[in-house]
Amino acid sequence: MIEVSVIIPTHNREDLVVDLAASILHQEFDASKFEVIIVCDGCVDNTVHILNDKFGNLPNWTIIETQQAGPAKARNTGANKAKGKYFAFTDDDCLADKDWLLNIYQTFEEDKNILGIEGLTYTDKKNVTPLTHQIENLNGNPALPTCNAAFRADIFKELGGFDESFPFAHNEDADFAWRLKEKGKVVFLSSMKIYHPPRQEKLSKLKKRMKILESEFPLYYKNKQLYKKHRNTSPWRTIYVEVFLYHQVLFLKHVLGFFKRPKVCIQGVALVFSWWINLVTLFPSFLRKNQYYKKTLSS
Repeated sequence: MIEVSVIIPTHNREDLVVDLAASILHQEFDASKFEVIIVCDGCVDNTVHILNDKFGNLPNWTIIETQQAGPAKARNTGANKAKGKYFAFTDDDCLADKDWLLNIYQTFEEDKNILGIEGLTYTDKKNVTPLTHQIENLNGNPALPTCNAAFRADIFKELGGFDESFPFAHNEDADFAWRLKEKGKVVFLSSMKIYHPPRQEKLSKLKKRMKILESEFPLYYKNKQLYKKHRNTSPWRTIYVEVFLYHQVLFLKHVLGFFKRPKVCIQGVALVFSWWINLVTLFPSFLRKNQYYKKTLSS
């Protein structure tokens, strides 16, 4: 009987997802009690071939190819195929500790009132720079980052999974987490560990990141009460007070700490100022998006 379904979305990260899959393969948990579903979301590299070659013939391992539609759709696609009582989610640039699944399973089984579990995600701080992407969640996050989260399958299906209508891969996890918490008990489990290594990003890609903040507006208008409860009084305050002012000043302070590495420091400063400029130039677009989501979702 399949107890836990591990669901992994991936897009053009053939080396990283193989390392993650290997960490799942070597779990200290009965292999007959869990399945692994990897959803290749519009992969055009060798991801599908490599995964099928290394893991495709293993019992309870499924590799699915889909047209690119984003991680929310990919996770829902995997969940629709899953057989387990519990769904465990992680990302293709992570590594699971060897007792990750065992801790998930035991926690659900020991307390039947738990609907969802948020795990501890750690990184390698000495390799973090202004141009790396990593997630660190040591004490819990209201958004329940999907790089390390598990849910009861019946509740996941009851809530309709992740909302695929968000314009960017941002906030669909927060939306689901907030709806889940309204249904019942969600816990943070420090023994449920995922390692998220710092991953080098291109400066050109990072400069475009602020556009994802459009997702604040659908999140707000879907449920204003939950947004105010878990995040802020309005999306405008999130974008132009929290991000534009508070977060960017903190990030700039972090960047200046690399003064002994001039190239990294200069790139980091350029990134901060590009984000400030980007947020100013995005303001008219955000005004239009605010009106659109207010009109379409307020009811």
